[in-house]
Amino acid sequence: MNAGQKVVITAGPHSGKRGRVASVRNPSDAFPYSYCVKVYGSVIRYVWFKEGEVRADPVQSDPLGKADTVNHPGHYTWLPNGVEIIDVTEHMNFNRGNAVKYLARAGRKNKATELEDLRKARWYIDREISRMENIK
Repeated sequence: MNAGQKVVITAGPHSGKRGRVASVRNPSDAFPYSYCVKVYGSVIRYVWFKEGEVRADPVQSDPLGKADTVNHPGHYTWLPNGVEIIDVTEHMNFNRGNAVKYLARAGRKNKATELEDLRKARWYIDREISRMENIK
């Protein structure tokens, strides 16, 4: 692995999260960790991992050069530094998360449905406003 490479954490409390290798070092008996990874989530943090605790992101390692349309669809993975829309929306309630999702993908998933995606985002925003007004 090289610095800058996108990875998936495969062990420990960050298992399943994505990140980017910040630095690489040769492990020693005193410090057995090889990779410092910028881990994305509700809080971005730098964590050291041992060999085998991270793997190359499947989006980059696909031998056919195709995007992973199930786990990492391109219309949700365009943000800088490897952050995906789900990394943001999973920390919101349903209505707000869906509004952000539709705003983020508008014109990226399908240019022909860009206006529809914006209308869907507005629908979720209006629904959240109604929900909050009913609470008061």
